[in-house]
Amino acid sequence: MNTELAVTQDLKSKLNQILVDMGAGLLERDSQVKLILLAALSGEHVLLLGPPGTAKSELAKRLNNVFEGASYFERLLTRFSVPEELFGPLSIKSLENDEFVRKTEGYLPEANVAFIDEIFKANSAILNSLLTVLNERQFDNGNQRLNVPLVSVVAASNELPQGDDLGALYDRFMLRSFVGQTSEASFEQLLKLRPAKNVTKTTTLTLDDIKSIADKSDKLELSRDVISLCKIFREYLFENDIYVSDRRWRKIVKLLKTTAFTNGESVVSIYDAWILPHCLWDKPDQLVGLTKVFKSNIAVSSDFNLDRTARLVGSWEFKLKQDQEKQVPVIDENGRPLFLNIKGNKVISGFRKEPKLDAEGNKLYLDDRGKEVPYDHYRSNYTKLIEIEVPNTPVLKTLDYSQAHIDGRVSQVADLESKLDIALSEIEARIKEVKTLLGDHIWVDASIEPEISRNLHDIYQTCLSLLERTKGIKIGFNALPLEQEDNFEIDNIDEDEEIIEGELCED
Repeated sequence: MNTELAVTQDLKSKLNQILVDMGAGLLERDSQVKLILLAALSGEHVLLLGPPGTAKSELAKRLNNVFEGASYFERLLTRFSVPEELFGPLSIKSLENDEFVRKTEGYLPEANVAFIDEIFKANSAILNSLLTVLNERQFDNGNQRLNVPLVSVVAASNELPQGDDLGALYDRFMLRSFVGQTSEASFEQLLKLRPAKNVTKTTTLTLDDIKSIADKSDKLELSRDVISLCKIFREYLFENDIYVSDRRWRKIVKLLKTTAFTNGESVVSIYDAWILPHCLWDKPDQLVGLTKVFKSNIAVSSDFNLDRTARLVGSWEFKLKQDQEKQVPVIDENGRPLFLNIKGNKVISGFRKEPKLDAEGNKLYLDDRGKEVPYDHYRSNYTKLIEIEVPNTPVLKTLDYSQAHIDGRVSQVADLESKLDIALSEIEARIKEVKTLLGDHIWVDASIEPEISRNLHDIYQTCLSLLERTKGIKIGFNALPLEQEDNFEIDNIDEDEEIIEGELCED
């Protein structure tokens, strides 16, 4: 076995055991356990949003236990919290020398893992230094900017941030999770839980392991399918007015690579993109829609988009109908269009003369004063029957098409048919592999497999229907009438049509 592969599989087994240890005795917290461990391995931070008493601080403590020799810091913020609570008190000795230096031992600047409760209570006196620690991993102490050994911060809040000044702090938490109360299904089990004891650590990581994971993960590439899925997510975000910065997208790529590497993969696959919904929501209720985007597009290929393909098939059906129904004038051998007169004969004149009628259908005449009047036996001052031009009906026939036109249409539809054939093969392969891949994936929740499998089957049936429609379109274009060399009418034409005007006076 390849040595590097063996190391990766060993790491995967170790992480699997760590996840088991971290989740021991906790109900319905598997998702949060995975998120905070993955965040730590990627050097990112997690926000747990939800009511008090839902094991948020316990999750942070268990994360700290994962790393050998890691230092832990925990603090609850209030509106009245001061910088000393997070960053340490000022050194009296340094103040005597006119130096503004903090004693940071035992505080956030020297912690590897930290839990900050009610993070959005941070005031302006704390905010700037906290942002620098979270993002740059640096802390300004006196006139020096020092590197801090921080691996990850697990933050908690009962509510979303209020105010623009907290927007930057909110954006520092790459992974977000809503932690609710235990569901009705697990309530009885909650009541029977015994008091928590120290969680047994059977497997741990070193802080050096994190650096090694980061270096090796960075070498992975995103598959074309993942890039295509990210574009779909970005369109969804735009349509739903959810803002995600370019900086955040770059950090998401880092998370995706860490997910893939720790799962023993050499390329980031579309299944690793399960993390995207947890990185992209601003409000908890947006997670449902984002998760649906992932599940609905798990079968997406970089060369295939189901919605776009469905629209394309509909467009080709419309074009076929247009070609089938398109009519053109019939012409004679001299290139003149033909028309039908009132007797149904073919003529070359586009108009004919007919008597003008009033509302009751009576013919109208001009009297000697130039007034339009209907015929009346008792009047004798009629001068002329009034006539109007009426268009003759054009003689039309279905358009005959050149062989080049038909071949061009058929060729384009055949390309679409080929793409659908390929897509069906890919979806069929994913239907076969999804259960195995998700069941063996250490990060993706295996419980979503039945739903994803159903989605894949639904998408397969939709593609199959689109393929049948496409084949019908191709048959339709092949059946279009083919043009002939002499395409004109020569029989039964009245060259000189005589317009029958009728009598001036009716009996």
